[in-house]
Amino acid sequence: MSKKICLLVTSLSSGGAEKVAANMSVSLSNRGYAVTIVSMQNNITYNYSGDLYNFGLVKEKYGKLKAFFKFKTFFKQHEFDVIIDHRLRNKYIKELVFSKLVFNRLKVVYCVHNYHLHYYFSFLNTPWLARIPHAKQHSFVAVCNAIQHHLKQELSITSKAIYNYVNTSQLSIPTQISTIPENYIIGVGRLTKIKQFDVLIESYLQSDLPHHNIKLLILGDGPEKKNLEDLINTSSCKELIELKPFIEQPYPLIKKAKALVLSSKFEGFPMVLLEGLALHTPLIAFDCKSGPNEIITHNVDGILVENQNKQELILALSALLNEEFYKKIKANMALNSERFSEDTIIQEWENVFDNTK
Repeated sequence: MSKKICLLVTSLSSGGAEKVAANMSVSLSNRGYAVTIVSMQNNITYNYSGDLYNFGLVKEKYGKLKAFFKFKTFFKQHEFDVIIDHRLRNKYIKELVFSKLVFNRLKVVYCVHNYHLHYYFSFLNTPWLARIPHAKQHSFVAVCNAIQHHLKQELSITSKAIYNYVNTSQLSIPTQISTIPENYIIGVGRLTKIKQFDVLIESYLQSDLPHHNIKLLILGDGPEKKNLEDLINTSSCKELIELKPFIEQPYPLIKKAKALVLSSKFEGFPMVLLEGLALHTPLIAFDCKSGPNEIITHNVDGILVENQNKQELILALSALLNEEFYKKIKANMALNSERFSEDTIIQEWENVFDNTK
C-alpha cells in the first residue's frame, strides 16, 4: 500500500512555498504516493495533483470554532503516514493548539522556507520556548544550507537541508500570454518592500541598458504597486519600464528575457531563480540571505552582486551588454541545473519519509 502524504499549505497561490508544495504534489503522485493537500485559505490557482481539502472553504461555511473541530476530525480519520507542513507558523497559541490537539500523535515534517525565522517561530530569544509548539514526532527541513545553519545557531534545531526544485513539465504548460516584448530584462515576484523593485528600477535607470533600448519588465501584484507606478511615471525612461500583473505561468516571459534579476532584501530559496536557471535565462541577484549564492555560480551562469550594493547592481546590469561575457554565461546555463532536478530532490524527500520516526 502506498504511503499517505499530506501537504499542509497556507494556500495554493502566489507564494514560493506554495509553489513548492504544488510541485511536490505532482511529483509524489506520479511516484505512486497517495497525496492530499490541505489548504488553510480558499485561494487555489497553482496546478496540483492528488486530493484537495480546502479548509479555507470550511472556515467560510462554519466559522473558526466549528471548522477547527472538523479540521481535527479530518486528520484523525485520514491517518497520514507523514504530514509536510509548508505553512507560515508564527502564531504561538495557534501552533501550540495544533501541535497538542491535532498533530500530537502524527508524524510531521516542518519546512522552513525563509532565512528570517520569525515567520516560523515565536519567542526567538527564548529557544526552548520557541521549540515547544511542534508535534511529538517531528523533524525539520530547511530549504537551503544557510537556513539549516541558521536554525542550528539560533534555536539549536537540527534539520536536513533539501533544496526546492522546478517541475520542468510545468514550464511547457500553455499560458495566457498573447504577446512577448522584445529585448528586455525581467523581475518577478510580489510587489512588496522586501522584494525592492524600486531598487531594481533605480538601478536599471542608472545602467547602460536604457541607452540600448533594453526594457525592464516587472511581473507581479502587491501593496507596493502604486508606489512603483509613481516611480516609473516620474522617470525619464518610463516608456521602457512595464509593470505587468502576476500570472501563474510566466515561463515564456522568463525564457525570452535577456536576464532575470532578483533585488530582494532577503529570501529563502527563491523559486524564480531556479525557474530562470531551468529556462537558461542568465541570472543577476543580490547575494542576500538566503539562496542566491547556493544557486548562482558567479560569472558562470549569472552574476552575484554584493548584498544591497546598488552601485554593483548597476554595473552588473550594464555587463549584459558585453557580448562575449553574455555568450559565455548563456552557454553555461545547463551546467548547474542538475543539483535542483526533480529526481534528485524527490529522492531526498523519500529518504525523509523512510527515516521519519
